[in-house]
Amino acid sequence: MRNFLKSLNYNLIRKFRSSINYKLDKNFTFVNDLRENGCHVQKEFYEKNNLAHDIINQFEKIPKEKIISIIQNYKNNSGRYNYRKYITNFFDNKLLLEYANQNLFKDNFQQYFGLEPKIRFISVWLDFPTLDNNEKNSQIFHRDTDDIYLVKTFLCLTNINMENGPFEFIKTSHKKPWDQNVNNYLKTQPSLVKTFSLNKGDLYMADTNGFHRGKILSNDYRVLLNVHYVSSKPRVGFLNQIIN
Repeated sequence: MRNFLKSLNYNLIRKFRSSINYKLDKNFTFVNDLRENGCHVQKEFYEKNNLAHDIINQFEKIPKEKIISIIQNYKNNSGRYNYRKYITNFFDNKLLLEYANQNLFKDNFQQYFGLEPKIRFISVWLDFPTLDNNEKNSQIFHRDTDDIYLVKTFLCLTNINMENGPFEFIKTSHKKPWDQNVNNYLKTQPSLVKTFSLNKGDLYMADTNGFHRGKILSNDYRVLLNVHYVSSKPRVGFLNQIIN
C-alpha cells in the first residue's frame, strides 16, 4: 500500500510538471537509453567534443606527484567520504561552465525531463583506496533523492577498471524510485547490474533515481568530472555555488 501511494504521488507530479513527446526520443543521442535503462555510455566522447578534450588536457597538466601527495595526505582520514577529495580548483571555471552548458546536454535532458534542465553542481572527484577498506555511503547501492528529474554525467579523466572503483547501475531501477529494497533486483534480476569499466575520455551518465554505487577502490585512483542536472525545483534546493 505504501509503495502504491508513493508511485501514485510520483506519477502525478511528473504528469503536472512536465510534458514529453516520447516519439521525439529517437532524435536525441542519450534519451532512448536513459529512458529504457536509466544509464548511457558514450565511448571516446572527448575525441568528438572539444570541451571534453580541453578538460582532459587541463587534467594532464597537473603533476602526478601532486595527485599522489593529495592521496597520501587524506587516505588515513576517517569520515563518511574519506575516500574522496574534490580537486575542482585545478580546473578553469569558465571551461567547466561552458562544458556543462553545451546544447548537447541541455537539449537531451530537456527531452528526457520534459522541462528545462538546470545545473545543480559541477565538481571533479579524486577517489582513492583508504586504510579502513570498508564500503560506505556512495559505495553501497542507493538511490539519490535530490529530485524527481535527475541525471548525473561523468567524464572519465582516468581509465576506470575493476580495481579503481567502477560505477555500477541497476538497469531499469529508475522506473520505480519509490522501491527502496535493492534486493528486489539483486536477488531476482542480477543481470541488470551494469559495471562501467571505461577509458579516459569516455562519458557515462545515469538517472540516479535508480540504484547505483561506485565500487570500493582496491588499487590506484580514479578522477571524474561530475555534472548534476535537475529541474528548477529540486527537492533539496540548490547549492550556494554551482562549482565545488
